[in-house]
Amino acid sequence: MVRFKSLLPKSILAISLTAISALAAPAYLSAQQGQIQGQVQGQIQGQAAVPNFTHPETVAADLERLDLALNNTGTLQGRFSQTGSDGSLASGTLYLQRPGKIRFEYDAPNSLLLVSDGVTIQQTDTALGTSDRIPLSSTPLDFFLKQSVSLARDTHVLSLQKYAGETHVNVVDASGQAQGNMTLIFNEPNLALKEWRVTDEFGTTTRVSLSQLVYNQQLDPRLFILDNSRTTDRRRRD
Repeated sequence: MVRFKSLLPKSILAISLTAISALAAPAYLSAQQGQIQGQVQGQIQGQAAVPNFTHPETVAADLERLDLALNNTGTLQGRFSQTGSDGSLASGTLYLQRPGKIRFEYDAPNSLLLVSDGVTIQQTDTALGTSDRIPLSSTPLDFFLKQSVSLARDTHVLSLQKYAGETHVNVVDASGQAQGNMTLIFNEPNLALKEWRVTDEFGTTTRVSLSQLVYNQQLDPRLFILDNSRTTDRRRRD
């Protein structure tokens, strides 16, 4: 089992999670299950408890709206702020290009760089001169970075909750290949993606908040080239 060192990769890129029961659940949980789990989630988040599906009758239409918002974003760049479950903070610059490409440049003194070329994600510690790799398909980012996102097709939707000015959708990969579960948080009514949260099998959650975003401008393709000079391919190890 391999675990990357930084909080973001540990949550997003955990290699081997135990099977979670949600993977075997239907896309839309029963009303009773949704009510119970929604109450628990609401208490944990310190918010008023709401069902897992606040408007079950509009889930399909709501997912289509979220798909459209995501698919209208071919590229974006901006700032990210990362909060670990232990309260640790990090920040940096984010670049994203569909399909499959993303880059997190951490601000000093953090020496980490995280890059996906569309197939593989590489984490580099620029201070130590070391790198590790895992397949993009083994992470929750895989469906999120597809050319054409379909939450109903590509994920099991565990909850879709509407708050004042926000919509939260919590999903796991439908294929079972990607590890962990992911919550996407959108502003209303423009459905701009403002945050995501990734939770691993131990209940460790990492939050990534986005700001100063610029959409659909051409990005330098060199941003997404992997450095092959100092890489350990962890896919060959246990």
